[in-house]
Amino acid sequence: MLYLAEIQKQSKGFMSGVETRLKLIACQRNDQSWGVVGNELIAAEEANDFGDGALIVVNLGTNRQVQGKIELASPKIIAILKNFSRLVEKNQEQEQEISQWKESLAIQSEELSRRQIEMEARLEQVEQMEEEFKQFEQQKAEIAQAQAETESIRADFEAKSAELEGAWAQLRGQQNSLDERLKQANILDHHQADELKQQLKIIASANEAVSTLRNQLKQAESAVALQKQTMQSHWDKLTHNLAEIEIKRQELYSMTTELSAKKAQLQSWQEAIAKGEQQLEIEQKSLEVKQELIQFLNLQSESHHKMFEILSGSSTDAESTAKIDLEKLENIPLPNLETVVESLKKDLEKVARFVNDQEEELGWQCKAVEELEAKMSQVNDFERLTLEQELADEKEAKKMLDQTLVGQRRSLKERHQVLLQHSRVLKRRQGIVDFDFESAIQDIDLTPIKQSLEQQQQELQQQQQQLGSEANQSKLNIQELIAKLEQERTQTSQLEQEIAQLQDKWHELNLQTVATQSQIDFYQHQLQPLQDNLDQINHQVTEMEKLLIDSEASSSGIAISKIEQIVNELAT
Repeated sequence: MLYLAEIQKQSKGFMSGVETRLKLIACQRNDQSWGVVGNELIAAEEANDFGDGALIVVNLGTNRQVQGKIELASPKIIAILKNFSRLVEKNQEQEQEISQWKESLAIQSEELSRRQIEMEARLEQVEQMEEEFKQFEQQKAEIAQAQAETESIRADFEAKSAELEGAWAQLRGQQNSLDERLKQANILDHHQADELKQQLKIIASANEAVSTLRNQLKQAESAVALQKQTMQSHWDKLTHNLAEIEIKRQELYSMTTELSAKKAQLQSWQEAIAKGEQQLEIEQKSLEVKQELIQFLNLQSESHHKMFEILSGSSTDAESTAKIDLEKLENIPLPNLETVVESLKKDLEKVARFVNDQEEELGWQCKAVEELEAKMSQVNDFERLTLEQELADEKEAKKMLDQTLVGQRRSLKERHQVLLQHSRVLKRRQGIVDFDFESAIQDIDLTPIKQSLEQQQQELQQQQQQLGSEANQSKLNIQELIAKLEQERTQTSQLEQEIAQLQDKWHELNLQTVATQSQIDFYQHQLQPLQDNLDQINHQVTEMEKLLIDSEASSSGIAISKIEQIVNELAT
């Protein structure tokens, strides 16, 4: 199983060297996740090459034996941090998607509410149109009834006319007969006079039927005139609606054009705000990175200063020096002491070379960070986002490497102090007076480390000054962006309110236009057939009036009176 562990070194005592143990921190489970392990210590001589405090990754068997090669934990931790960063970014993207879904659902809910209001308004219009349709049906039924009555009157008129024609024919026949009789005789008997009067009464009753028919025709004319007035009011309303809908369509077109222009302006402003927010986020993240880097550089500068003091021998920190039993060193055989000193010298040389390699790697890491920072100032905003993530990874690797070097530098210092103590005792027992104890270990070349530290210290100071200036400029840029975004958000909010009000007016006007168009369609489909039926009825009534006038014109009421007079005279 894979473990994350910390190197802990402890002196075994005089002549026993240093014991290396691993403090287990975390272990990797089967699902690739990591779990915290209790403070468990295991011996591991395989980790002697690593400095005290270094973080490593080691594979341990079931019996807690080291399996395979021990590696520094920095690359593994950096990879874990990168994966965690990606998970965080993915989580943020999912949260943004959820937020967008919520906004979309809210917009859809508002749209559904608006459509529901429109449907209710249209339902009211449909109900109103149904009511008007019922009125039209009623008028249509009345017209049909009037037409039926007209047909009945016409049939009665034709029947009465036929009767009247028959009566007139009979009258003419009787008149002819009377004329012949008058030629033969000048008087009528009472029986003939009564019969003639009876026939005249029949003719008079036919005239009364014609009078009744005239009254019925007048009623039909009144009904037709009333229907004409009703139909004319509907035709006037249709004409008014046709003129009104043209005005509403022009208003709708003008309002639609204005609404499209405002929406385009709103989209432009929203894009500008989004771009400004993105720029603000970039500036804020850049400022955070610079501030973290300044803090990191301060810590690194302090660490380099302390390390330089340690390597220069100016540090007097007594706690960092390993405690050595000088009495035992005085009592052990001289050859054994020489062997111990030689072993400590080799061990120190090995650790010094390792630390020197780590310092060189740290220098390359610092240069990589500087190159990325220089490159960020030359790219656009979108490429800068990618470079910022890469820069954060590089700085995290630099930070982990520097933290690892802290323990290794401390271990180097302790080994250096132990070697000094042993060398002093050895020189004294050999009878060599050496006031410069450092000359006894002059074979250990610490100059590359010191030069590297001095160079890094100078570079750190330059970076601190440059980053301080850039951080101040970033703060000014952030303040300007925030003020600009506030102003743009205020303008956008006002424009959104104007668009919302204009949309409400547009929907209201559109509903009115749809209602008017529905009435126009209804009138255009229903009025003309009704008008045609009414015109046909009116034509029939007019024809019947003409027939009645002609019938009355051919009537001979005067002749009947004269015949009665003649008959009366003959009867007397």
